[in-house]
Amino acid sequence: MPTPEPETVDQLLADHLDRADLPENAATLVLAALLGEDEFQQALGGNPPTPPPTTSDEASKAAEPIGTYLTSIEVTGFRGIGPTATLNLKPEPGLTIVTGRNGSGKSSFAEAAEYALTGDNKRWSGRSSIWQDGWRNLHAGQNPSIRVRLGVDGHRNGATVEHHWQPEDGLADGTAFFQLAGEPRQSVAALGWSAPLELYRPFLSYAELGGLLSGRPSEMYDSLHRILGLGRIVEVETMLKTARREMDRLRKLPAETLPALRTALAGLDDERARQAEAALAGKVADLDRLTALATVESNDDDRDAVVPLRQLDLLELPNPDEVTRLADRLRTALARIEALAATPAETSRAVAGLLRDALRHHHEHPDQPCPVCGGRTLDRAWAEQAQRELDRLTREAEDLEAAHRTVTESRRALRELVPPQPAALAADLTADGVTTGDVRLAWQQWTELAAADDPVKVAETAPAGYLALRAALEPVQAAAREALRRRRQAWQPVADQLRAWVESEQAGRQAARMYAALRKAVTWLQQVADEIRNQKLAPVAAEATGIWNTLRQESNVDLGGIRLAGAGPSRRVDLRVSVDGVPGAALGVMSQGELHSLALALFLPRATMPESPFRFLVIDDPVQSMDPVKVYGLAQVLARVAEHRQVIVFTHDDRLPAAVRHLDLHARVLTVSRLARSQVTVGGEGGNPALRYLADAKTIACDEEMAAEVKVPVVGNLVRDAIEYACHERVRARDFRAGRPIAKTEAALDAVQGLRAILALALLGDPKRVGELGEPLRRLHPAAPHVVRDANSCAHGGGTGVDLVRLVDQAGPVVERLALP
Repeated sequence: MPTPEPETVDQLLADHLDRADLPENAATLVLAALLGEDEFQQALGGNPPTPPPTTSDEASKAAEPIGTYLTSIEVTGFRGIGPTATLNLKPEPGLTIVTGRNGSGKSSFAEAAEYALTGDNKRWSGRSSIWQDGWRNLHAGQNPSIRVRLGVDGHRNGATVEHHWQPEDGLADGTAFFQLAGEPRQSVAALGWSAPLELYRPFLSYAELGGLLSGRPSEMYDSLHRILGLGRIVEVETMLKTARREMDRLRKLPAETLPALRTALAGLDDERARQAEAALAGKVADLDRLTALATVESNDDDRDAVVPLRQLDLLELPNPDEVTRLADRLRTALARIEALAATPAETSRAVAGLLRDALRHHHEHPDQPCPVCGGRTLDRAWAEQAQRELDRLTREAEDLEAAHRTVTESRRALRELVPPQPAALAADLTADGVTTGDVRLAWQQWTELAAADDPVKVAETAPAGYLALRAALEPVQAAAREALRRRRQAWQPVADQLRAWVESEQAGRQAARMYAALRKAVTWLQQVADEIRNQKLAPVAAEATGIWNTLRQESNVDLGGIRLAGAGPSRRVDLRVSVDGVPGAALGVMSQGELHSLALALFLPRATMPESPFRFLVIDDPVQSMDPVKVYGLAQVLARVAEHRQVIVFTHDDRLPAAVRHLDLHARVLTVSRLARSQVTVGGEGGNPALRYLADAKTIACDEEMAAEVKVPVVGNLVRDAIEYACHERVRARDFRAGRPIAKTEAALDAVQGLRAILALALLGDPKRVGELGEPLRRLHPAAPHVVRDANSCAHGGGTGVDLVRLVDQAGPVVERLALP
């Protein structure tokens, strides 16, 4: 069955939330915090958020990232490497061991790759500038540069990260770029590795290895927290706590500002202030009433005093031009009536009626005598004359009627133009200094004028009477506005203060409800956080324990479990270790090798998590401080990790390659050598140290410029080193096959002193049988007795007359025979 995907922290929190005995509003706040800041603020406002549907994009975020491997590291003029040197690697899972003596330049490859990909090097970070000042190699004939080629899943030709420096550049001044094959160059930031490098950093130096456990307890806690995504718990808790502090402040704010408001109200001589004090006097303030009182434009708060003033302020009279226009219209109509009075216009309509009846009779009885007078015949000529007379009379009658209508309409318009005298003028507003007597009189005079029976008088005196009314009203309105301004000026600041307090109290009441819910939410989250942390940590802890059990070999220190404990400044990683079954502070009694092994056990699960885009690990010098037994455990651990990761280990110690060979583990071994003027070369696979010693000896033996007194002991010691290493390998392989404990084998090797003694142990099984070596050496190879004698002699300052080149050549088959079982 496929392994189920691990649940995210959000999913775990949501699952716990479903089962939580929390008030609905508290649960809603936790859920909203999981959804995001906007949704959380919405929930704080009392609006439950709607969880968005899961999309395919979100599902893709959980997919395993694109894997990246190292293809090669090319270095020029950086650290211990002068002319360009290249470390070629296989971009695939597998174990590669890069060996070389101290100072050979092997660590410079590791540091160069780390700097190119991360812009930093943990070995230098936090140290004095002297650690960085020597980054530029003095033997380089070219400007320093680093080129790291990457194998990228899904990209046929991979990618390259390059870093270049000009002659005057400091370490941090160079230029860097990232480029997928066939595509434009981009910033290294385009790799998107900023966060993954913090979480799953694939580089580990010896200095870091020692610091993983010796640093502050909170540092490892924070590191594991980030890796496991547990920062989400901190993020959600911080969001809830921040909101809780703010709600606490808001709920207390009204009580803190209320005394100042009460003082302001008490010092104001205004009816609204008294009403506001009454609205505040109850156990719970009447916010609706206070809101109404805080509205400055309200007329309801002090009706007897304010309403008349407001009426006067808002009172508007028509433009005087309108009065003049109506008076002129009335005057013109009256003049027309007077003009028509001297004409028969008054009788025109009656005569016109008679003519109209006669014309109708003529139409029905043409050419008949007038039925009234019996005289003239009503013929066509009469009809035409009568029609002309009818039209004239009708016009005169209509003209008169129109003039009368204009008089009537103009008088009505003048009466209606000015509204009835408002109630505000009924009495003087003595409290506010507004005297209305003159305007009341002017208003009364206007009213009487507009209603007068004599239209001529109205037409002649209306404009002046209206101007008198406006003139009387203007100072009254000005006084009313000034009274309102004084009232408003006194009340406005208090009204603003009152309105602000009401808003604060409304927010405070909501905040009090939210504060109670947030307290419950934070308490609940803190209760489940420890469980979720260790639930997420469990797989990593189990893997770390498994790695430790392999690395520890014969150590008496047990790792019983790993837990995240504490909070704030006291946060830490609890390593439940015991010595000989007794729980205690085992870290204090563990050896440096044990501490390094434990640190590796914690590093490897973090660096190899599926979420990491790095399919490679670069580990520099992990063997140092480890006893031989743990080196075998390290080889097994690294081989297991290398089944799914590209593991590159740099070491000057030959024990790791030896352990790999003895355990028959698959590994690629490369050898780094450093020649004169920082020329660094990388040898092919194999890397047998004994043969490497002989190769170095041959180079020195052939150097005609080196003085003999220097050359002879160096060559002798290198030949001895080659023979001793071959003997060690022979003993280890023999004992390993025989099932002898590694610790006993290593102890036996450590106890042997001298070349002949180690040969006796290798060939005869007993270092004390040195006197019996003659025949076994001859059986091993005919030249073996002479090689051993001359190597010892040269190493101890003798060897006069020894052919060094011949000695090295004869030592080669001897060493090869020793390597055979």
